[in-house]
Amino acid sequence: MRSELYIDGKWVKALNGETRNVINPATEEVIQTISAASAEDVDIAVKTARRAFDHDGWPRLSGAQRAKYLRAIAKGIRKRQEEISRLEHR
Repeated sequence: MRSELYIDGKWVKALNGETRNVINPATEEVIQTISAASAEDVDIAVKTARRAFDHDGWPRLSGAQRAKYLRAIAKGIRKRQEEISRLEHR
């Protein structure tokens, strides 16, 4: 499991270096420590996502091309279904 933020196509730590514990509510066990995004991290993420949407290929793709990407994402989710299920359960 990754603990960083995914911003602009890269895994990065929060700019302020802060982290948060993810707690299993059933056992109160810490199951992961993750980077805690600051307002500045969120601003950067939103700006880069907006730039990617406005200037990269997605808006110009046909419905068939978009469907190809969405099917590939669904395939990846199905491939990791057991892992995702375990994480959701925790």
